[in-house]
Amino acid sequence: MNYKNNIQKNHFIIRVADGNNFKNSVHPFWGLKNNFNRTKGYILNNIKHGDILWFCTNKKNGGKAIGMAEYNILYDRDDEPLIQINTYSNKEQGWEGADDWSLQMHYQKLYNTEKQDIKVILSGPMPVIEYKPDNKNQINVDNLYKHYNGFQFYGVYKY
Repeated sequence: MNYKNNIQKNHFIIRVADGNNFKNSVHPFWGLKNNFNRTKGYILNNIKHGDILWFCTNKKNGGKAIGMAEYNILYDRDDEPLIQINTYSNKEQGWEGADDWSLQMHYQKLYNTEKQDIKVILSGPMPVIEYKPDNKNQINVDNLYKHYNGFQFYGVYKY
């Protein structure tokens, strides 16, 4: 059966390296480096409230989706230089490492998808990629539309 995106939401793949910091997150958001404002600009121009985020490990760590959620809003630590109102430090979020994950993508309705072994093997360096079945950067990606429909019908989300 060929599943299509029959909802008015776009799907995006978010890289989470080995997934450890993602799994250890205290609050419902994921952090990204801003890479010369390219990442922030891409998110602000392309991802809308309610779009679907697929959090995926790299090929070395299984190349699979470990979480799926709905996007809420993006906050930037650099916009809160004196007092953090909407952002958290790496330590407050439960993350290891001192990397500058200043962009914080907040989400809701997080589903744990790790046990389903949904393959997502990508090429290219982008930390955020729009899912499209015909995208050449998506080398081996299961049909995320099909999995989304299944989780919406059978799944229970965390937040």
